[in-house]
Amino acid sequence: MPHSSGGGSHSGGSHSGSGFSSSSSSSGGSSAKHIKNTSFPGARRYVYYENYRPVYIYADYDIRKGTASGKFFSILGSAVSLLFGIMLLAMCYDKPQKMDTSPSYSCEIVDCAGVIDDADMVQSAIDDFYDETGIPVEVMTVNNEDWQGSYSKLEDFAYDMYVTEFDDEEHWLVVYSEPTSPDPDFNDWYWEGMQGDDTDNIITVDVADDFKDLMQKYLTANSRYDVSSAIAAAFDETTPNVMDGHVEWLFVIWGLLLSGIGAYEIYQTLITNKKAYRSAVKCANDAKEDTCEYCGNVYVIGTCHECPHCGAPLRPHNVETEQFARRLRKKLTPRKKHLFPGRKKICIL
Repeated sequence: MPHSSGGGSHSGGSHSGSGFSSSSSSSGGSSAKHIKNTSFPGARRYVYYENYRPVYIYADYDIRKGTASGKFFSILGSAVSLLFGIMLLAMCYDKPQKMDTSPSYSCEIVDCAGVIDDADMVQSAIDDFYDETGIPVEVMTVNNEDWQGSYSKLEDFAYDMYVTEFDDEEHWLVVYSEPTSPDPDFNDWYWEGMQGDDTDNIITVDVADDFKDLMQKYLTANSRYDVSSAIAAAFDETTPNVMDGHVEWLFVIWGLLLSGIGAYEIYQTLITNKKAYRSAVKCANDAKEDTCEYCGNVYVIGTCHECPHCGAPLRPHNVETEQFARRLRKKLTPRKKHLFPGRKKICIL
């Protein structure tokens, strides 16, 4: 159905169009597992050995239990997000194509109000727009008295005029209205654009808003522009750039977000496939390091009984004994008690 491309009035300012076709996008949440080199909420500390040194990592799942099927589905879900993001980025730049309308179409001026003093100027302007875009334009003028008794706003009247004049969605109707006898000091004019749905790819929200601003500017400057020159000037300034490509920034933002999330999750899933993770062990945050007596390499106390580098037996450490002693001392530490609680002082005379 046709919809407004914007409009305005001398007293009420201007308004943007309504009912433009829009695109929507959705995103999926991520339930990926996380591995970092620094601690984060919900993470456990692990240690594995690489290049004869302990490597500490933090994860919110058991990194030793990765499964092939789990990784496959994780990568598959992330790949969907990545591909969807790439599709949005590919769609973010749109260059409109000239409409292939019927050769029988033509641009017309229906001057019912008799306010178009230079019809040739207006006709030339709307013909140029038609040649550039393939969208036939009709400029209609009426008097306020023709519609104000039956309609609350010119937009509703313009809609009815569109569906009366055309049986397609390929035209652009521009309606101008003023009183039969305008006040010389204040001409209470109105105007409204009504476009078919098929024109949305060319008469976009941005194009319609620019045209609205031009119409409002020139109609308001009535000391320098009459109705004919105002309408012609608005079309003349719109036509040269109307077929320029434009960027859909919403697609850019969502495309970058989704593709970034997808790529990051795939990377995270792939790095968790390191063989070293399978030999990792849980490690206390305050664990200490020591040196093997045989090979001289470093290991983490309390995580192994043999050297993870050379396999030699490690000298015993009293880690468990010290921990038990600390817990025991804590339990046996006497608590301070008040002597003679509740005792009252007695004064002897």
